[in-house]
Amino acid sequence: MRTATVLMLLVMILASPVLSEEPEASLPFHLPTPEGWLTETIPFPLGFAPELDYQGLEELRFAPGMFKTESENLWSYTFVWWFPDSTELSLERLEKDLSGYFEGLMVAVGESRNRDLSNAKFTAELAPPLDSDDQEAYLLGTAETFDSFVTAEMISLNVKICQVSCKEQGMTALFFELSPQPFEHGIWAEMDAIRHGFRCEP
Repeated sequence: MRTATVLMLLVMILASPVLSEEPEASLPFHLPTPEGWLTETIPFPLGFAPELDYQGLEELRFAPGMFKTESENLWSYTFVWWFPDSTELSLERLEKDLSGYFEGLMVAVGESRNRDLSNAKFTAELAPPLDSDDQEAYLLGTAETFDSFVTAEMISLNVKICQVSCKEQGMTALFFELSPQPFEHGIWAEMDAIRHGFRCEP
């Protein structure tokens, strides 16, 4: 009963377009929040995707218009997974975890909103960039997911993943940037700026 209650509270928080305007003051690192962006902090294990075997937290930044169908920033957001640097990572694991992340999230929200997910698919394909001016790029790819929050349709997100090692803290910061917009769109520069503003210390 307690697990179900926690999950429903989490879904209610995530489903709301009115999230916090300020990150939690107790964050173990610094991640900037541009004006107009919203934030959310979720500890691991994630209530909607407990099979993601990480210890730490997820810190999110949502672009203005993230939950508005008429906005060019629809589904444009970035988040950090903060976990011990002893955690083993691989391309295959991240593809599986990203698809599982969206499946868990969208199924949980979809059930709360009576969405029909019978034709939903959840996949992620990632690869190192062959040619990129961004030397920090770790992986690029796409994620296909059902959108239980806004459109109740399938949506394709472009994905950029970058890794930063915080050796003094014994932690790793794994950055995810996601948007349906092409990589040339200006939203990617805004998300890159958030990542570049990251500091391992609070």
